[in-house]
Amino acid sequence: MFRQTAPGVIFITVRAIIDTILLRYEVGDRVKALRKANNMSVKDLAKQMSMRTGSLRMIEFGGREMTAYNYLRLHEIFGVSLHYIITGKELETNPPD
Repeated sequence: MFRQTAPGVIFITVRAIIDTILLRYEVGDRVKALRKANNMSVKDLAKQMSMRTGSLRMIEFGGREMTAYNYLRLHEIFGVSLHYIITGKELETNPPD
């Protein structure tokens, strides 16, 4: 049973859930793209990340969230920023004038 709350609260909660699910799929796509761009098999990357191949496949297909350790390992293995892994965009740095 739902408690009565302000309509905006329910919308924000549903939106947060949807955003979390979409992020998992987007991050999974980036993990797969990084792996393929570096000519690695699922088995090779899973071994370097200290995880089972099935777990890595679940991440690549958006069925499993990544841990902080997983993000750091990808950063170390591929040399990409955490910002890129999460958002798909590199941070722009403007040199001082």
